[in-house]
Amino acid sequence: MRYFYILLLLIPLLTNASEKNFKEGDEFQANKFEAIAVYLYKADASRVNTARDFSFSLNDFLNHATVDTRDIFKIRKGDTFTLTKSFRNGDIFEVNLKSQRAKREKYFVLSEDLKNSSLELIVKES
Repeated sequence: MRYFYILLLLIPLLTNASEKNFKEGDEFQANKFEAIAVYLYKADASRVNTARDFSFSLNDFLNHATVDTRDIFKIRKGDTFTLTKSFRNGDIFEVNLKSQRAKREKYFVLSEDLKNSSLELIVKES
């Protein structure tokens, strides 16, 4: 009987454990006040992604993946963006940001940040 209860608890986890895959053309909208950070340069995004992949110690991470705060833009509630190009097998995406506060339109985002954020995928009806 105990195995039956364990199985009942695991079934929802196994059925909803599908990996989120993002593709070019997906459009997102931020629902919370601070949703996600985007990078001004692709090199900054790739350095942070590399440091996360190799699980550096804190000191090594700070030495390798430090990004100037002027090169980071925080997406806020109500901002929308579209994924345009994919780099490094989908680990980094180029983003076209639609925001009144942004000085630029093109930024870069990590797919890991997209998975762990509170963004809503906008579905276009056709």
